[in-house]
Amino acid sequence: MKEKYEIFLSYCWADEAVANNIEEELKKNNKINLHRDKIDIGSWGSIKEYMQSIGKMDYTILLISDAYLKSSNCMYEVLEVMRNRDYKEKIFPAVIDSRIYKPATRAEYVKYWQNEYEKLNESLKGIFMQNMGNLGNDLKRAQDIAANMAMFLEKISDLNNPNIKNVCMAIETKLREKRFIEDISNVENTKRTRPIAFENYDIFPQGGRKQASDFEKKQFLMQNFKQVNSMMFELSEQLKQQDSRFQVIIEQNDTRTCIYQFYKEGKLIRNLKIFLNQDFGANIGISTDMYWGNGGSWNGMYTVEEVEGYLYFTSKLSFTGNQEKMTAEDVVKDIWKTYVRQYLR
Repeated sequence: MKEKYEIFLSYCWADEAVANNIEEELKKNNKINLHRDKIDIGSWGSIKEYMQSIGKMDYTILLISDAYLKSSNCMYEVLEVMRNRDYKEKIFPAVIDSRIYKPATRAEYVKYWQNEYEKLNESLKGIFMQNMGNLGNDLKRAQDIAANMAMFLEKISDLNNPNIKNVCMAIETKLREKRFIEDISNVENTKRTRPIAFENYDIFPQGGRKQASDFEKKQFLMQNFKQVNSMMFELSEQLKQQDSRFQVIIEQNDTRTCIYQFYKEGKLIRNLKIFLNQDFGANIGISTDMYWGNGGSWNGMYTVEEVEGYLYFTSKLSFTGNQEKMTAEDVVKDIWKTYVRQYLR
């Protein structure tokens, strides 16, 4: 297992806000070293040399939008990726513009680059070869993009690409499946008895443990909420892969609410909402009612508790009455057993 995995983020500046969100999420994983232009290219650095480094990366995230597919630099990065015969195994497409799934739309992008080639070719007429500089390379690039556009978009459209909101969770899931980062797929069979120490989150300074503040409890709650939903996403993906009768729709409404809808042969069999709530302390709430706000309907509650600076969860309102100290993995195990598994039978 490598110490770190190098991931290249290929995007258009028009989609910078989405790129920033992806960077913010992935940099929290210490096994991932994310590369993007604004991080790696210094003042007066070579953009072309940077784009050519994409072939050395373990994986590439392609943030695909209309602006991306019309950008010469972005499509140059795609061409660099496509040099690898197994490039489909090394890319994580994140589709912003879903129109690419329509053949007519894909054809429009081929026409766009054909037109770009023709316009540049017309502009170059009358220029002597010795005065051409790199303009000939630009012309060849436009031709290469036009020639490869249809095949590239067909391959992207054929993939089961995750929703843009869930792309970071999907990337981490894929890396776990390949055993590139810590495998938590056996979460149902794993029992954690040691509480999560706050120093694991680099919040307590070195040199002694102290009582956690309200701010630190909030940080603990938010970080573990993300971890819980990452594992729930992974279990849902595994369910779909292992049994084609099941489908799962996941909606992350905001940073505080994630909704899971489980279907069996197209019929809705279970609604599940996991949300943050601080009405009764610091809690991860569970509701099977989609029509209530975060404080309206409770079926379960996992509350942050502290003993001598150690933070962990205990289950409240649970049918199982589990009062043991729980980590995020234990919370997921309890959620799946209590609120999901029985409806899958």
